[in-house]
Amino acid sequence: MHTRLNPVALVTGAASGIGAACARSLATYANGGLIMVDADETALSAAADALPSPPERVSTLALDVTDPKAWKRAQDFIRAQYGRIDWAVVAADADPRLDGAALPRATLGVANAVTPLMKDNTQGGAVVLALAARCAKIDALLQLVRVAAKEGAANKVRVNAVLVGALESPLWRRDPDFSALVRDAGDEVGALGHIARQSIPLVRCGADQDVPRLVRLLLSDDVTTSGATLAAEGGYAL
Repeated sequence: MHTRLNPVALVTGAASGIGAACARSLATYANGGLIMVDADETALSAAADALPSPPERVSTLALDVTDPKAWKRAQDFIRAQYGRIDWAVVAADADPRLDGAALPRATLGVANAVTPLMKDNTQGGAVVLALAARCAKIDALLQLVRVAAKEGAANKVRVNAVLVGALESPLWRRDPDFSALVRDAGDEVGALGHIARQSIPLVRCGADQDVPRLVRLLLSDDVTTSGATLAAEGGYAL
């Protein structure tokens, strides 16, 4: 998926859900190192230990991604240990402190924090926001992604987003309707299959998600798109 030498990848929300799935997916390709970020230090360490094919260098940073001071310390660490970032995935299933409009803004704040670590790259960098559709205000997300893309263009940083529908994650497990489906179907895979059968044609919901592959595509140097928001798995949720 890349033509650059030893790319370094960063994934936030990497302890579970969308972020953990993307970290597992990128581990094979991030030859220069993988940086996993999450507020839950214990779960983050467990996710890092569970990587099936980790690169030689893996770092875990336990921090509140909405804290600018924490990001300043993280930037200093990354510059000292890795020198740069090539790819960043900013993942969020849900944050009880943030409403549907605030979550995209907070997520893009993280994107702005990683941009300085990309701007000196000869080939620039790429950021993908991966947000659960049920916790994002769509209109706000579309507009803010376009704004971030315009700001990133000056530093050769592309910014795109993937709006995720059905994905096995803590967000779904907190939904009482989904819990009822799990009881009726026997397990989460069966519950997601039931949702898919009620959805629009071509929507697939299950354990083998395409979301990490779509994220990798948007990170690739073969893609020049910036400012786009793609919907994946579960358009019914929009």
